[in-house]
Amino acid sequence: MVYCRTAVAPSSSSSSSSSSTATVDAILSSVASRGGREVVALLDDDEDEDEDEDVVVVEETAVASSSRASRKRGSTSIVGEGKDAPTAPRSFAPFWLYETTTARGAFRDDEVARGCFRTLRQVIGMDDDDGGRMSGRRYQWMFVFNFLVDVSYLLETLGHEIFHFRRVVVFYGCCGESDDAMETWRRALRGTGNTIEFVRVVPTDPPRSRTNPLPCKMRYGVHHTKMFLVGYEDANTGESTCRVVVQTANLTRDDIEYKTQGAYCQDFPLKRSTNDNDHGIIGSRIDADGSKGNGKTPAVVNPYKRKVVEIIGEGEGTTAKRAGTMPFEEEDTPFEDDLVFYLESYHYTTRQTWTASTLSTGLAKPMSWLQLIRQYDYSKAYVVLIPSAVPGHHASESYNDLGYLKLRRAIVEWVCPHRREDGTAKPTVPILCQFSSIGSLNKVWLDKFLSAIDSSSTRDLDPIRDAAVVGSKGEDARSQFTSRAKIIWPTVEEIRTSVEGYCGGGSVPGKVQNLSKDFLQPLFHRWSSRRSGGKNDDPLKTARHIPHMKSYIQPSSSDTNEIEWLVLTSHNLSIAAWGQIQNRSAQSRKDDKVLFMCNWELGVFMSSATLAKANTAGKKVRMMAYPGLSSIINVDSDDENEDNSTNVILPIPFDMNPTPYNTSDVPWAVDRDYFV
Repeated sequence: MVYCRTAVAPSSSSSSSSSSTATVDAILSSVASRGGREVVALLDDDEDEDEDEDVVVVEETAVASSSRASRKRGSTSIVGEGKDAPTAPRSFAPFWLYETTTARGAFRDDEVARGCFRTLRQVIGMDDDDGGRMSGRRYQWMFVFNFLVDVSYLLETLGHEIFHFRRVVVFYGCCGESDDAMETWRRALRGTGNTIEFVRVVPTDPPRSRTNPLPCKMRYGVHHTKMFLVGYEDANTGESTCRVVVQTANLTRDDIEYKTQGAYCQDFPLKRSTNDNDHGIIGSRIDADGSKGNGKTPAVVNPYKRKVVEIIGEGEGTTAKRAGTMPFEEEDTPFEDDLVFYLESYHYTTRQTWTASTLSTGLAKPMSWLQLIRQYDYSKAYVVLIPSAVPGHHASESYNDLGYLKLRRAIVEWVCPHRREDGTAKPTVPILCQFSSIGSLNKVWLDKFLSAIDSSSTRDLDPIRDAAVVGSKGEDARSQFTSRAKIIWPTVEEIRTSVEGYCGGGSVPGKVQNLSKDFLQPLFHRWSSRRSGGKNDDPLKTARHIPHMKSYIQPSSSDTNEIEWLVLTSHNLSIAAWGQIQNRSAQSRKDDKVLFMCNWELGVFMSSATLAKANTAGKKVRMMAYPGLSSIINVDSDDENEDNSTNVILPIPFDMNPTPYNTSDVPWAVDRDYFV
């Protein structure tokens, strides 16, 4: 393990919100006053088979908090959400970066760049786009999923609003020294009727225990998903909304405010019935187990209809059993089914009322959380969920629902058809793989992984049966991987010169043994550009903020910033996270191969075709990285309408043409000795 200490200032509370009781005021004041205390933060390293080395421990002191309400942000033309959002396609941002200490106030003259960042409160829905507190919003319920949760930081940052939620459930891997803060939260809710529940999830604990819902005990693996599900209601109209946030940050100050992180966020309304007498709610169509029922309420008109796409090379018996299989039926909602499928893995069965008082008929009655989630309409989701759920072995019917095979399925479905429609042969462009930890990889697995997610070839691949070609006679694995992938990984010098210095490197827990493999060396590229001079060297001011974000990107070509597809996710580059096809034991007669994974993970996939669902103008969409290279097509260019398409700008925090390592660059490894 690596131990280091940062010398930073204690925090001070800047919350100006009024409290409903003096008790809550005192509690929040107490939490803020403890901001300078030392906490042990267990940073997530989910990759290695040696479970005793899976976690890096870093001692740190909390850093100074900043005023939330007083930081007013100018309006921006890139981001829009909710009922007042602009309808122009270019006002849309598929995901955001968390606002770092450097980003605050750095883009006063650049509205586009300013619109790429959001605070934690804005992502959850507590603050508006200008940084002011939301008014007229009733908070109802929230589910929090993460690996590491600093409850003190959560209470301090979210303030009084966190106590207004009727129900909060936190699923976590570890909480450091948060026992006191947990009790503080519980004490603040006494007598209010509101509740907070903490559920620890540890797949290496005994099976079917309080902390491990699995039927087996994993030798290694973690709960690594980072997500919020937030329910709130308009106090004037009673309209209920479910906000889904899939992000990459642990819930600690260092992760949110000092590291480069990404967050997808989208709001979904209640489902509407075609029967005017049902008050617009279809709660009666939801069975007790959360599945779609056959109640008396007429079927919902669901505009979410996807093209029928044949999956090539799946092998025999790989058709999934649950809703959302291909070909999709007209009323299928894959996002909803994927979300419920993922949530089922927690075996959380509590039935309760999730709302205190509501104008939304049907939500006030007791129900399970699966029933609750099924109440909302996800037909306008512009991403595809990529889950790794239920650590363990999965038979053929689940192959295409999990891990890297679910990513392949999304690519085949949403990218490959458009490649064929284009009619032009596009050269293969290396996939950009950016992550914060790397597992113990081998050439065969990496070959299968890259082959499965390369849109230029995956449609003609059988990912289950095809043998790997790496290492075959006459081929050089080093040169072959070079043309297929670029790994963006910080150097020792980039960690040393970051705003956190060496101590921040604990959040990038790659190990020497995993990083020093010969076939990986030609793939390493710097996190920051080596170019000097000019504002485009670091357009989003992320170079000195250690990357904890995980993203996988396939560019459309090597000379533009256009993107074919992107995944924002909790998945690091590891077998534990993405899964691996393994041979089943000889005693089994059902399947000779199974998909094995060790972690709970969740990400979102997006492409031009998925983002078209958010394009109200009916134009084709092109995904473009934030301007940073001379080859970029300007977002305001007059040329963008020549092919009846519109550009959607993605805040990619690194160069789309990353700088390869030179002889002086050394990949950061958490288990090396460094001299300060």
